[in-house]
Amino acid sequence: MTEPAGPWRSPANPAGIVPAGRSGSVFCLVASMVLAIGLKSHPAYLGVPWSLPALAALGSGLVLARRDPDPRWWRTAVLLAYLIVLLFFTRIDGDTRDAHVVELLLKLGVGALLVPAFAARRWLDEPLDYQWITGRWSLRMWVWLGVGFLLAYAILGQYFTSWTPSLHESWPLPPADDPRRTEEMWRLFWGCNFVGFWDELCFVNFVFVLLARRVGLITALLAQAVFFTSFLHEMAFVGWGPVVIFAFALIQGITYHRTRSLLYVVVLHLAIDSILFYWIANRWYPGWGWHPW
Repeated sequence: MTEPAGPWRSPANPAGIVPAGRSGSVFCLVASMVLAIGLKSHPAYLGVPWSLPALAALGSGLVLARRDPDPRWWRTAVLLAYLIVLLFFTRIDGDTRDAHVVELLLKLGVGALLVPAFAARRWLDEPLDYQWITGRWSLRMWVWLGVGFLLAYAILGQYFTSWTPSLHESWPLPPADDPRRTEEMWRLFWGCNFVGFWDELCFVNFVFVLLARRVGLITALLAQAVFFTSFLHEMAFVGWGPVVIFAFALIQGITYHRTRSLLYVVVLHLAIDSILFYWIANRWYPGWGWHPW
């Protein structure tokens, strides 16, 4: 598997050869993300909390990375391990109260975006991509925005009403006659958009881009999709959520690889988040219209 052309090609590995130890390191880091974040709220298995095997997998991944001939892979693995640890110590759920919003802004905004971006530039010496715009959007890209919007409406509709009918409870909202309803709905709306924007900057522009430079396109796509899925499963997407989110994350990674436009995948994600918000509100308040009032 050769590395993808473009701004995330690594000059240190132009042939795209991935040592076996590096592949093992990626597997361990991905396993740690699943155990530490994806299963974070699940009951312990046979009395053993999921954090213990997660820690073992994380340590194994770092040990394998340290033995890799490319020192930049060791630094990349450290940044990914840092993200996993940071998310483990972050309360990840749909709560929109002030204290939790501040926590997410500090840990997800500063800790998971600004710190890795600075480390990638100054320590790894390979800045993150931030390819916001790469030329005009093609007709196919505009069509895909519309198709993606319609698919999201249909799939999320089935998800909320048939596959996991209690899903909306992951985002608590007050009763319909509560005077705080409008304020809480706006909080949820902006919260959905913040998380959607953050997802792309973190899992696509950080995890996917850094991995693609060292382990190739396919492995990077699969790994970032698992990171993406583990986080959103812990946040809210239970039931059929992992299947839906994994497919969505793969599509987003492929879309970014093909378009080289971070703005495009963010716009696509936020369009889908508008559908997500609609279904949450509609399930809490049957018959509710499009606007939160």
